[in-house]
Amino acid sequence: MTSEAIHLRDFPPFIRFELTGSFRRKVFSHFTDRVGQLEVELSPVEFWRAVESEFATSRYEFVLGPLRGGIVKKLDEQPLTTQALLKSTPQFSPYSVYHALSWLREHGLVEKRANAWLIRADYFACVHVADLARALDLRHEGLRRKNALSIKDLEVAIYLWPVYERIAERDARCTEVSTAYGRSYQDQFSLARAAKAWAGGAINIPQWALIAITDFTGHDAEEPAAIASYSIPPGVKIVPYYKNRYKIPLELSPDFDVIALRILMKCSEDGVIHPRKYQKLVFKNLYHTFGLFHSNRIPCSIREIIGHHYRVPAGDRDSFRLPERMKAHWESLLQLERELAQILVLEMLFELDKPRRTYELISRSEGFLTDVSLLVKELGLGELRIRKRRDRPHYRIYLPKSVKENLERLKDDTERYKIERGAEFLSEDARVELVQRVKDRWGERGVNIIANLSMDAGVRDLDLARAAAITPKEVRKLLYEFKDQGIITDVREETSTLVEYYYSLSAAGIAKFVATKRGLEQAGREEELSYPFPEEFSYYQRRRISSEAVK
Repeated sequence: MTSEAIHLRDFPPFIRFELTGSFRRKVFSHFTDRVGQLEVELSPVEFWRAVESEFATSRYEFVLGPLRGGIVKKLDEQPLTTQALLKSTPQFSPYSVYHALSWLREHGLVEKRANAWLIRADYFACVHVADLARALDLRHEGLRRKNALSIKDLEVAIYLWPVYERIAERDARCTEVSTAYGRSYQDQFSLARAAKAWAGGAINIPQWALIAITDFTGHDAEEPAAIASYSIPPGVKIVPYYKNRYKIPLELSPDFDVIALRILMKCSEDGVIHPRKYQKLVFKNLYHTFGLFHSNRIPCSIREIIGHHYRVPAGDRDSFRLPERMKAHWESLLQLERELAQILVLEMLFELDKPRRTYELISRSEGFLTDVSLLVKELGLGELRIRKRRDRPHYRIYLPKSVKENLERLKDDTERYKIERGAEFLSEDARVELVQRVKDRWGERGVNIIANLSMDAGVRDLDLARAAAITPKEVRKLLYEFKDQGIITDVREETSTLVEYYYSLSAAGIAKFVATKRGLEQAGREEELSYPFPEEFSYYQRRRISSEAVK
């Protein structure tokens, strides 16, 4: 089973997140308290010289005000006693001077030694975010108060502005869409208004800002219950929960490539599934991966996430290709997993689950059909020929009967090899015996379940159901029977809201199952089924009563 996941920092930058109240207050209180003290990569000598020239004031008064700045400026020249400071500032009352000295000492700017005050640290050895905010506020005097912004709001905007500019330049789609929904900010004041709304929960925060803020504060944006919902406004909101499981980060199942290709190819711009009968299956897979949403269309945020993950540019269908990131992911897999992933894609593209006389794939993109034909060729299944449709801007390829049969045979062989690899501790004859025993007793569904289990990593029943294309109810029934035979083992994990079981192969159980003689096994089954039970008893009730009777 794959361990690949899409984390929050891999989301498109303009997806907006609704934070839970506790997480939002915790992050923003920490952020706004400390962002002003952050140092900026500017030359302090040049910056302070430019400030003094522009605002016709000393750097001390610019930062600390007339009284506190005047005191620090005098102490920068030489240490002074309290009496000397009172004489040098006759325009201020003694109470104001004492209060200013107390404030400066409390903030670590001055200290008293041998009845004399002296500077403790050189504040002007660097430039802080707060200094840039003061300069911006003075350049646009009155604008901050007109927008009902505090100096802290402006400091937040000053810190986030370079991050926003990098995102806006990197994301080419920003220039192709309207300025609505927070994709564009005219200046730092408009960004400060947005940041104030994020902190208060009035509007949702975009991904780029959330990542920048949590990186600064050290909080984990993926911690449980941090995200209440996410969307691209005004699209449908996605709640990152399904069956009591938190769906951030997004855990990608083995069939995620199939889901992504179906969405990239089969969806209109409105997110409608074609044909409609596939909607229930596609939506169920999306719930397992992304979380719950209430709509009969695929939310635009899901399509954005998939396109961003596979780096598919927003273009017309004539230039669509198999995503390079998907091909790179296949190359990183072991041979058996790679073949199974590619086979699942081919089965979806040609819709091999439907009984047809011929199987064909039609597309406007000749390059896409070329990628598919090369994929078939690399699997050693045969050659596919690309044809141009007469009087239409489409191309098509047919899947010959021989290629279809080779594909089905390759899938069966690959699944069998995967089982055999998982039971390498057995001899070759024992591995063949295991596959045959499982197939005879539980059929192809049993083989699919065993093929997706391993010795070292546990797998949930829901993930097995998705990987083996079997309903969860049938998977659980087969797992119970496998566990009764000792073929598999499970580990129970319990949280405050959820109890889950992770299943894996059992080496000792498989060896014992293979060593059991077929005749004895069949006799045991016949004896079990011949025990008289009322017809209304379920299968599991009969088994429990039978086991108790044997004891």
